Amino acid sequence: MAQVHQTLSEQLRIGEHEIERRKYFMGFTEQDSDLLKSSRSWVEPLVPALVNEFYILQTSIPEISLIIGDRETLSNLHNSMSQYVLDLFSGDYQSEYVDKRLRIGKIHHRIGLSPKLYLSGINQLQLLIEDMIDDNAGEYDIDSLALKRAVRKLLYFDNQFVFETYIAALQNEVEIVNTQLEKYAASLEDQVALRTRQLTELSMRDPLTNLYNQRAFYEQLEKDAAIAQRSEGYFSLLFIDINKFKQVNDTHGHKVGDEVLVAVAKAIESTVRKAETAARNGGDEFCILLPNTKVENLTFYCDRLFAEFDKIKPLDITLSVGGAEISPENGFDIENLVHRADRKMYEAKQLAHKSGKSELILDLSSFNKNNSITTV
Repeated sequence: MAQVHQTLSEQLRIGEHEIERRKYFMGFTEQDSDLLKSSRSWVEPLVPALVNEFYILQTSIPEISLIIGDRETLSNLHNSMSQYVLDLFSGDYQSEYVDKRLRIGKIHHRIGLSPKLYLSGINQLQLLIEDMIDDNAGEYDIDSLALKRAVRKLLYFDNQFVFETYIAALQNEVEIVNTQLEKYAASLEDQVALRTRQLTELSMRDPLTNLYNQRAFYEQLEKDAAIAQRSEGYFSLLFIDINKFKQVNDTHGHKVGDEVLVAVAKAIESTVRKAETAARNGGDEFCILLPNTKVENLTFYCDRLFAEFDKIKPLDITLSVGGAEISPENGFDIENLVHRADRKMYEAKQLAHKSGKSELILDLSSFNKNNSITTV
């Protein structure tokens, strides 16, 4: 059940049995209760003067005067304190009485009255009540010592509940702050983790083409090679070079050269699948890693790449591509793979200079066939 639908005593799980136990701990008996109740008739007319004197003393303390603040609040406090004193002599100290005391603690905590100021006020109130009892004991034939003891016990009984709400309020504040801190810390961790991932990703990307850079490429190459070796599978590597790229820069300028590089990257991105890795290897060279792909399947793949590039290239320019594979037949040596793909790329470049078209040459040594095939 929500707290707003519970009394303060229900929230703090203070039932009738607990109330009686606390009275017992304080030595507060039925005789004390009866003595206080029987004194109410002569106490009631004296309460306004007692409360007035109490607030004269209280408002002489700068901290308390500052908390009270204005005449209307002081008047309301007079009324509340008068009822508080009368309740001390009510003879009924069950759940309703306890809830009033708990509410006092909650209100005092809300307005910022510190426990030391509250206790000083209660001490002052006790002294005033005891003086009132001593001044009137003879007239009303009262056992003043017994009555003052009963008042003292009841005030201690009250203080338990007042400080229960002080403590509960502080605990709630701590829990709220802790929850907020936990949420903030979790949010901060998420932000840091996200930013770390973003920075890591940025550090792996080529700023011009947004393809992976050379460092990221070789890291992925090692991972793919290890996977292929464990599974005794295949994966292929393509090396791509832009033909006469230096001439483009010299003739048209580096801005156009950058446009060509971006066009190659876009053509590659539109061709590669999710499991494949494309990278700019530096300058005008690009690489594609193709897991679970045999070298003889790269011809169709590169036909698509050439077609995509032809659609978007800013100049009449061509590509040279060399391909090789890692497999159980030709071993899982990464350096050897890179060397073979690079060598075939340069062979394709020589061919492209003659043909004027994009060329692909593949290393097919693992098939004991011709060392290469050529495709346009």
